[in-house]
Amino acid sequence: MTDSTPSSKWDASHPDIRGLGNAKQLVLEMLWGMQWVEGRDIFERVNQTYYDRRIRELRESGWDIETSGTKYRLRSHEKAKGQVRTYPSTQQKREVYIRDKGTCQICGSKDEHIQYDHKIPLERAGTTEVTNLQLLCRTCNVEKRGVCKKCQLPTCDGCAYAYPEIYSLRIMLALDKGLLQKIQLEASQRGVPPTVIISEILSERFP
Repeated sequence: MTDSTPSSKWDASHPDIRGLGNAKQLVLEMLWGMQWVEGRDIFERVNQTYYDRRIRELRESGWDIETSGTKYRLRSHEKAKGQVRTYPSTQQKREVYIRDKGTCQICGSKDEHIQYDHKIPLERAGTTEVTNLQLLCRTCNVEKRGVCKKCQLPTCDGCAYAYPEIYSLRIMLALDKGLLQKIQLEASQRGVPPTVIISEILSERFP
């Protein structure tokens, strides 16, 4: 059950908080009042480019943090059991690298610093198995992470970011600013990536 009333004071000595790294403690402290906090304010306080990764790790460890657009809110001071983050082994990385031919599975580029991505994110109960891993370049991985953060779909099934292999081509669209804003608005209201809206429109035009 969600705890709707904040505790009297932030207590960094609490066992669930004391063992966290400095960045995660700062994030929790900012969210402890259970009010919406802008991501840019968290970034300025934590001073880490990937502050959203710290938030994701807090969620995985059992903290109930809600997201709405660029804002975050802690929904309970009670930490759930959570899930221990696991990383691909050397053998798993080798298998994935060979299977994916060393290329980004979304854009097809060969990034010198290729990254191993969980198709279904760990915070959505994804596993660290070869079948749930894929190679992504840094750009596509950051893009996927941003989409996943805002996604409200109940499942990753059919998602072009989680399963790019089911789609034959990735193209760049130059859209009128007004049209793009309408697509982004509907996507936000439905909790889906803008690509879903565009795909639906094209499917209607070319059934």
